[in-house]
Amino acid sequence: MKKTVSSRLVGRIAAALAVAIAPAPALAQAVAVQPSSVSQAKTEAILGAPSRLAAILAVQQGVPAPKPLRPAAYSVRTSSYALLQEASRYSPGVTSGRPDVFGSVALAVGRTSLDRRWRAVARRPVGGIAAAYSASLRGHSDLAKAEAVNRYVNQRVQFIDDSRQYGREDLWSAANDTLRRGRGDCEDYAIAKLQMLRAAGFSDRDLYLVVAKDLVRRSDHALLVVRAGGRMLVLDNGTDAILDADRPGDYRPVLTFAASGSWTHGYRRAMPTVAVAASTIAPLTPSGPRRRP
Repeated sequence: MKKTVSSRLVGRIAAALAVAIAPAPALAQAVAVQPSSVSQAKTEAILGAPSRLAAILAVQQGVPAPKPLRPAAYSVRTSSYALLQEASRYSPGVTSGRPDVFGSVALAVGRTSLDRRWRAVARRPVGGIAAAYSASLRGHSDLAKAEAVNRYVNQRVQFIDDSRQYGREDLWSAANDTLRRGRGDCEDYAIAKLQMLRAAGFSDRDLYLVVAKDLVRRSDHALLVVRAGGRMLVLDNGTDAILDADRPGDYRPVLTFAASGSWTHGYRRAMPTVAVAASTIAPLTPSGPRRRP
């Protein structure tokens, strides 16, 4: 009798332990199937870091941690100079005079919710070492200037959320402030590059601050688009490579700002194909209607 009770007790303890241990793999599987159920901080989204919860669950399962999410455009292997030699030499944004980037159509707007932030930085000059570096690029091609400034800012600024740096959301900083701190949000990178390229000799009409949706990391993003060599090119804080703004890729532009105006973005809708039914009326002949077999 004692042996039977002991066996039952051991069985119950084993069952309880199995129940206690089971939730972790089950939760890990649920997270793997539905990644959207785990929210990501903006910092993690921009930098492409996996969530802390996903990393912990991966360790518990004994599997490699999930790889960082990166837009497909970041894996481009084509050099910037080869980019300008492609068959489609001129971008739609060059011929239209609008920032028609990432497959969109730019639509001019009079006012936006971000106008105050833009006006605070739009005409701010860059100074100090950054200004001297920009001035040293004036004798180079526009593409060489864009590549140099893109690397310069990316290598000197570390990404940090505005909420962590300033204790408030979405504060746009001028180039001098961003470079002095060595930290900034994605729009701070783009603004610093815009102001440095202006100091390097770029015209205001060729510099666009684009606020977009990052479809891969499901977050807001900002980047700089420049018109150079008959192309619309992208300077992004996630890569030192110059990207092609004509490829829709993983970004959907929402608002664009430049000295010449502001735009929202739409998309051309393909018209549905209309099927025309064949006539069932027999053609007339001199002798009357033709009989069908």
